Amino acid sequence: MDALYFFVLAAVIASFGISIALRSSMEKLVLEPETLPQIQSKFFISVAIIEVLPIILIVLGFIGLMDSTASAFIPLVIVGATVLINFIINLMKKSALESQAPDLKEKLMTFFLMGNVLMTALPIVAVVATFIR
Repeated sequence: MDALYFFVLAAVIASFGISIALRSSMEKLVLEPETLPQIQSKFFISVAIIEVLPIILIVLGFIGLMDSTASAFIPLVIVGATVLINFIINLMKKSALESQAPDLKEKLMTFFLMGNVLMTALPIVAVVATFIR
């Protein structure tokens, strides 16, 4: 497998995994708003667990990056599409939850922004790695 696809796989796993954890945490927040600190702690722990495999894939990608011969177009499209799809799904979920609990709008927005920043971290690494080879 070409090294660029290690980066793509890492980005897809991290993006979808963190996005699922984010949506689950936002749902828990709406159900039990008084447990926000515990929900945030569990969210960060799950993000750390989710990122273990993608970080290993990133390391493998960097190891074989100089021998990479694949075109960068397809990996970039896959990474971009993955991030965009997850962002849209997260946005739709946040909007639906805000309509259920309008009093939690600020907390949901904070959670949404925090989760999307974490969701895009490894895809950004994948894009940068694609351009440095």
